[in-house]
Amino acid sequence: MAPGLKPLPALLLLAALARPLGAWHWFEPAARRNQKGIEAFRKGDFAAALEQFLSAKGLKPEEPRLKNNTAEALYQLKKYKEALNELASADAARLGPARAAFHYNLGNVQYRLGQYPQALESYKRSLKLAPDDVPAKKNYELTLKKIQEQQQQQQPQPQQQQDQAEQQKQKYEAMMQFLNQNEKEQQQKRKHKAEPARNEKDW
Repeated sequence: MAPGLKPLPALLLLAALARPLGAWHWFEPAARRNQKGIEAFRKGDFAAALEQFLSAKGLKPEEPRLKNNTAEALYQLKKYKEALNELASADAARLGPARAAFHYNLGNVQYRLGQYPQALESYKRSLKLAPDDVPAKKNYELTLKKIQEQQQQQQPQPQQQQDQAEQQKQKYEAMMQFLNQNEKEQQQKRKHKAEPARNEKDW
């Protein structure tokens, strides 16, 4: 490992453990294309997998398993917004036992898009359906830590608060000093105007 480089973070779980959902009736054309897509996905050929999933989805456009698998191929191709659109349009209630994998995948996409509260909720739903899912637990913890870090960054630290208060105090004092000085100058000008002019005599 080159100097200065750090080991890859646990976030790799999000990419390494994507979960395409399996086929149903083998004699259906959509099912056969879906299975070919899963085989290509497992080989790491995500472009070919996406092509097969889209082809299958053309035959069954509302099938949630095909939307999930299309989203997973898009996710691996780093097309996260498109993946989210696919998952958002899927009816997860129709997935039965596969709902846990669906919510896990949804959490992965939301995390990549920086939607950490939504990702946390998706991992929570996945864990309710599959409490022993270790990757989902790790991603839940990772997302929770990310949210906590953001909250800490957004909240001013005690020292920062003291510095800000001191700066405000200094600005206030400088302004008051300016106003007082300006008032004194105005008073002197008014006093000079009020004094009668003196005629000095030559002795």
